[in-house]
Amino acid sequence: MNQPKSCTAANNAYWQQRGEREDLPGHEVTLMAEHARYVAYIHAQERKLLLAMIGGSRPRVLDVGCGAGRIALEIAPRCRELVGIDIAESLLDRARCAAREAGISNVRFLRRGLDAPFDLGAFDLVILSGVLNCLDDGDAETAIRLCAESLVVGGTLHIRNNCAVEQRIDRPGNDTEPPFIHRTSREYLAMVGAIPTLVVRREGALFPPLCVPNIVYYHGIPRFLRDREPARSLIDAWFRLEELTAAARLRWFGPTYAAAMRFLRKPTFFHVIEVTDVSVDPSGNQRSAVHHRA
Repeated sequence: MNQPKSCTAANNAYWQQRGEREDLPGHEVTLMAEHARYVAYIHAQERKLLLAMIGGSRPRVLDVGCGAGRIALEIAPRCRELVGIDIAESLLDRARCAAREAGISNVRFLRRGLDAPFDLGAFDLVILSGVLNCLDDGDAETAIRLCAESLVVGGTLHIRNNCAVEQRIDRPGNDTEPPFIHRTSREYLAMVGAIPTLVVRREGALFPPLCVPNIVYYHGIPRFLRDREPARSLIDAWFRLEELTAAARLRWFGPTYAAAMRFLRKPTFFHVIEVTDVSVDPSGNQRSAVHHRA
C-alpha cells in the first residue's frame, strides 16, 4: 500500500503545533473553520450515538486521541470515569482547562502514544474517533489492537472514520494541513477481523452520507453570501432538521444512499464500526459477554 510514510509523524507534529495556537480558542482548535457547521453536524450525530450506547450504565470510558476533549467532556457526566489520551500535550492542556471550567471531576487527560500498551486498566467503552485517518497502516493496526486490549470482556470499541466509498485515497499534506488517509470501510473491517477477540456488532454510515445542506452551502450559495443572514439562518435550520431525522433516514433509505454515493461518485463518507470483546478462557471456551468492571 502506498500511503505517505510520514503520515503518523506529520500528524503528531501538526496537532501539537495547532494546540499551541492562541487564535483558536477551546475546541475550535480541532475543527477546520471552513467546515465548522458540517463538523458540528458530524459531532452532534456521534454524540447522540455514544450517549445512546452508554444509556444508564455509567461505564468506565477511554477516549483515544481525545484532542481538546471534544467528545470526552460531553459524555463524561454519564460515565463512572473517563480517561482521555492523546499525543499532543498542548491539546491535553486545553482539555484539562475545559474540564476545570465546566466543573467536571471524573475525567483524566494523559499523554500516551499509540506504540505501547496504555497501562490504564480495563474499560467498558473505548472510543477511537477520527484517529485512524491520521495513522500509517501499521500504526492503525496497532492502535486497534491496543484498544482491544483495553476492553473488559463484553466491552465495546467504537471506531469512527472518514472512509473512501470505492478506492482508498491518500491525501498528501501541505503547508496548512497534515496528510490524511481515507481507507475503505473494508480495510477497517479487515483490521478489526484480524483480532480474534473482537466481533462486529454494527457497522455502517454514521449518518446519511448525502448531507443536502452541506452540498447547498458549498455549491449552491455564493461564497460572499454564506455567512450572511438569511442564508446562515436557513442553513442552520436545515442542519437541525437533518440532525433530527438522520436516524430515520438511514433506517428507511440506507440502500438508496449507498447506490446514490456510487452513482454521484461521492469520494468519502463517515463510517462507524462497533465491536464487542468476546475473549475466550485458556480452555478455549468463549466467556460470557458481560461487563466485568476493572
